Amino acid sequence: MVVAGNVVCKSSSSSMRGGNGHMVRAVLSASSPCRVSRRTARVAAIRCECGKDDSMDSSIHPSDRWIDRLAFAGSVREEPLKFGLGVAAPFSMAIPLLCMGGIGGGDNNNGGEGGDGGGDGSDAQEVYVIAEDEEDEEEDDDEEEDDEDEDEDDEDEDEDADEEDNDDEDVGGASGDGFFCSEIKAQGLPVGEGIPTEEDLFASLNCQAGFTCSRTELSQDIKQLYNTGLFESVNAKVLPDKKGKFSVVFDFVEKRYPEIKTFAVEGAKVLPKNVVEETNAKLEAYKGQAFTMETMAAIKNVIEGWYQARGFGLSYISHFTGMPTGNVVAHIVEGRTSKVGVVYVDEDGNPSQKKGSIPASFILKYCPVEVGTLYSMNDGRKTLQNVFALDLFDNVQVFPRQNEKDPSRVEVDVMVREKPVQTADLELEWQVAPNEKNRPSIVSLVPGGTITYEHRNVGGRAATLAASINTKNFLAPSEDLSYRLIYSQPYIYGLDDPKKTKLSGTVFNSRKLCGVFTPGPSGDEVPVVWVDRAGGKIAISEQYSRNSSGSLGLVAQEVSCLDENGALCPRGMRSNAFGQYIADGPPTTLSGTGKDRMVYAQGALTRDTTYMVNGQQIGSRDIFTVDQGLGIGTKAPFFNRMYVAATRFLQLRKPKKGSTSPPITAVIQTNIANTIGDLPVYDSFLLGGPYSVRGYNIGELAACRRMLEAAIELRVPVFGKQFYGFYEMGHDLWSSKEVSGNPTEYYRRVGRGSSLGAGVKLGALRAEAVKDNNKSKWNLFFAYGERF
Repeated sequence: MVVAGNVVCKSSSSSMRGGNGHMVRAVLSASSPCRVSRRTARVAAIRCECGKDDSMDSSIHPSDRWIDRLAFAGSVREEPLKFGLGVAAPFSMAIPLLCMGGIGGGDNNNGGEGGDGGGDGSDAQEVYVIAEDEEDEEEDDDEEEDDEDEDEDDEDEDEDADEEDNDDEDVGGASGDGFFCSEIKAQGLPVGEGIPTEEDLFASLNCQAGFTCSRTELSQDIKQLYNTGLFESVNAKVLPDKKGKFSVVFDFVEKRYPEIKTFAVEGAKVLPKNVVEETNAKLEAYKGQAFTMETMAAIKNVIEGWYQARGFGLSYISHFTGMPTGNVVAHIVEGRTSKVGVVYVDEDGNPSQKKGSIPASFILKYCPVEVGTLYSMNDGRKTLQNVFALDLFDNVQVFPRQNEKDPSRVEVDVMVREKPVQTADLELEWQVAPNEKNRPSIVSLVPGGTITYEHRNVGGRAATLAASINTKNFLAPSEDLSYRLIYSQPYIYGLDDPKKTKLSGTVFNSRKLCGVFTPGPSGDEVPVVWVDRAGGKIAISEQYSRNSSGSLGLVAQEVSCLDENGALCPRGMRSNAFGQYIADGPPTTLSGTGKDRMVYAQGALTRDTTYMVNGQQIGSRDIFTVDQGLGIGTKAPFFNRMYVAATRFLQLRKPKKGSTSPPITAVIQTNIANTIGDLPVYDSFLLGGPYSVRGYNIGELAACRRMLEAAIELRVPVFGKQFYGFYEMGHDLWSSKEVSGNPTEYYRRVGRGSSLGAGVKLGALRAEAVKDNNKSKWNLFFAYGERF
């Protein structure tokens, strides 16, 4: 059988969800006919191998591109993107294939002249040996049988098929179905930076270690390796191993061309001349040497490295020509965006026949990828981030693919799966408390709970409207009803705004227990005081960098302090020796009536560089917040209240390669707060609690105007669980007496304290044994969520 011209291999997948929805095309030009047996002419289906990289720029090192473009079979490379939201969105790209000029022709004595760029090659050597004792006679017999089979193919295909089965059954003790491959090795393969490794070359072969391989598949693998154009010849031996298994050994002879005389590039429009000059300077080291894979790798590393460093992942060297004469030309393909489109997918990840509720034109406004420019991985990443930040989609992927006929044309599809535009949820809850026998019982059969509603595309402008209502008794919600209504509009200054400014407005009503009016270490019974806040807030938030953000807002609210019956509570209370409540405590509000109204400005800055390593945070987080009273409201309150928190997550030991266990980590946190001016008692800083100084109740240590907190925690993974030990301390900096009515002294609190302990994380639950150093007493606590 004679094959000339082009050999085309295609692979496609109907699933877009896995990132394999691409057509991979490899074209191998042949300058002269080459004789190939019918068995080896059968082209096996390309198996797309997907590799993953943790880098967000989806870049591909030049040394990784050899097998992607020089091999007979292509690959699809898939890269994941990380977001602070905890969402990983795959970023896929089709990698083009590079072929060396042409496959050389000639006789079996290697005497024929190769085609342009192909060199003096012999026939594709289909050498297939199964040897038990490595006897030459058996090898010769097998080759003769192969030749006889090829002649008989032209006469009678059915008879040939029967003889193929007989050959497979009689070779080296392997069965007609093939042999079990235990190991694949390579001999004569050059080693160096940018040169394909055994792993690269063998990744797309039919024969793989741990699987059964047939004679036909191995013949196809030999042909595939030879057709890379990198080798003068490729031979294979199948050697017996233990327990009826066999190892495959490929023997490579590297193709060597004459010494390079001149070097030039074609097809490059943006590649600077100094990069070509740098390449020529590097080639000076190869003077007097044959042009080999090492020389090609040196050229590719410089030129493709320039493109990769700038994010142009679909710009590369497609092939070399002129090697037989020494006047080498590198032909470059620069992938330019020719089309950008939106693909809507259903719940299964398949393209939907219906148009989405969010217009494609609206989505494309958030895509920095421009038609006519070199496709940049950086623009692809920004597109992914911008579209996902709209919070209108639960899955976003960007698929750049090169046109099969013209690889310089890149078509980009933005694949989106929409969230439901409107959602509503109902959560029911029943309160449980100890009964007269100190056993848990349901307080009321009437449930409480939360009703939530969300609209994610108000007015078709990606605006979001969210509402929630919470109560402990749905039949009498007026007693403790709390609600929150939030409207947010992204990109209020346009899509070109580098700060991605977002406007948000909130209307709220909330009710919480006030930690200021709680008992101290003595545990005396104290009537509870509820703080009810109702008002509104309007704010602008900005993104200064990937890790830094800020916000500025204006808050207007009415604050009411209520007793357990819902009546205004102007002063704190405690019980006397006769069990009676005495209302002689600190005033609960600035007005002294139990109700305040005020307007103040609120600002925040956050820098968060944390990232996850096997589920454990590593990095740093700094938070600064400030409330500034404007003198508007009850008694014209004018104040400044600021809070600073600095947290460091230090990785003490990296996890072992391939391990899923989190690393050993130390966490260090320092909090500082200060207030000047008019401070309402309910806004005092509280010391003590599961998120302050552990081992104490909320506010058990102090209610103060200034405070300092410090904590250190060591986290160690043991048997799949995270165990940790910690030490924490807090101090009011002698400012408790400056709070109106001095609630710290009134409730007989200490004003400072420390604790140490150990705990274990059980999912979202923290179980901790903590020593209260003020009393030298150990206690067991349970808390939800992260401490830091």
